[in-house]
Amino acid sequence: MNDDFTVRAFDPADLPNDWAGDGMYNRVNALKKTDTNLKTLLSIGGWSFGTRLFQDMASTAANRKTFIDSAIAFVRQWNFDGIDIDWEYPSGPVDKTNFAQLFQELRSAVEFEAGSSGKDRLLVTAAVSAGQATIDAGYDVPNIANSLDFILVMSYDFYGAWSSNTGFNSPLFAEENVPDFEKVWSVSWAANYWSTKGMPKSKIIIGMPTYGRGWTLKDPSNYTVGAPGTPAKVTPFTQEAGVAAFFEFCEMLATGAQRYWDTTSQVPYLVQGDQWFGYDDQESFTNKMTWIKRENYGGAFVWTLDFDDFNAKCSNSDGKIYPLIRIIAKELGGIDIQNVSYNRFAKINGRKFQGPPASTTKSPMTTTQIPPATTARGGMTTPTTTFRPVTPPATTTPKPTDSAQCLNLPNGFHSVEKSCESFALCSKG
Repeated sequence: MNDDFTVRAFDPADLPNDWAGDGMYNRVNALKKTDTNLKTLLSIGGWSFGTRLFQDMASTAANRKTFIDSAIAFVRQWNFDGIDIDWEYPSGPVDKTNFAQLFQELRSAVEFEAGSSGKDRLLVTAAVSAGQATIDAGYDVPNIANSLDFILVMSYDFYGAWSSNTGFNSPLFAEENVPDFEKVWSVSWAANYWSTKGMPKSKIIIGMPTYGRGWTLKDPSNYTVGAPGTPAKVTPFTQEAGVAAFFEFCEMLATGAQRYWDTTSQVPYLVQGDQWFGYDDQESFTNKMTWIKRENYGGAFVWTLDFDDFNAKCSNSDGKIYPLIRIIAKELGGIDIQNVSYNRFAKINGRKFQGPPASTTKSPMTTTQIPPATTARGGMTTPTTTFRPVTPPATTTPKPTDSAQCLNLPNGFHSVEKSCESFALCSKG
């Protein structure tokens, strides 16, 4: 969003240009050619977006209208089917009122636009908190329930490196022996709270993380849930202390990590030396899908697609890519996702680009019962009103590139020979 409250693309690669080809918007929406039932939404906001611009935009009817008119025109221009607002997070009486008013006016506007254009009405959705304090402070639930098609409950990040003790990123149920303020830190509690506040269960979509959060144990011999620790070491791919992708857990298990299963929370954790990670895997995803269907919630969404096992490296993936997302598709949609082959030597702008190698090594999977607790959980931080999503890797200063890489190439980014992670910004050939 611009400072004048009009909508714009966040990344230049989203739009067509010389170096990004058709752009990500067109590439994503081209999937509708093979799946005619596919609906895509454009999300506006996010954790790093902050709150100020949302607060300013929602503060007056004129500002809201500017945003709404621009958002509708923008998503229509790029062939999306709806608008998702990811305001993290409205807080206080003024934000609470303005948030509800924004969605009421947005819903009225998309209904009017559909009637005048003859097109299907755009969907209106919101990504929302799973934290009790944040829900109470920012959301007029009965009001927004009338305006929204569904909400995306970010039911993860209940525990993380900001805490001085180990815990589960996305437990289905809370641990029994925890302080009262922690008993609300679970997927089931958050979903039920939204329902009791007035959001229909059919409109509640449950967040499913394909990543986990971890700690470096202060005492490696004490690896129970709640053991003291500091942020886990940076992993090779996510490059953020205290966070790792699902496919990285498969690598850890392949190199000796021990998996444990928590029968209360219905999620696993693993230990490798002094590294402790709480995460989700095929077993916990399957259990959560069973729970979603039993409780009649509207569905599930994933954060994030690229942290799933896209190379079929995990031992129980049966040689199939995206084992976690595959479970959601099968259990909720009856869909069997098929493997898709790709050209590892595709050409971009006429130049050969080598993609990542196919995996041939499978990660072994072993499970051990949870060891008996040796210490009680203690030293937990006070409850927080916000839950932090995975942040992107910190940017680094690019290395100089040999000018020969740009010879006779148009302006823009181009892949660097013999590297799948480097690009050259070329100017004037």
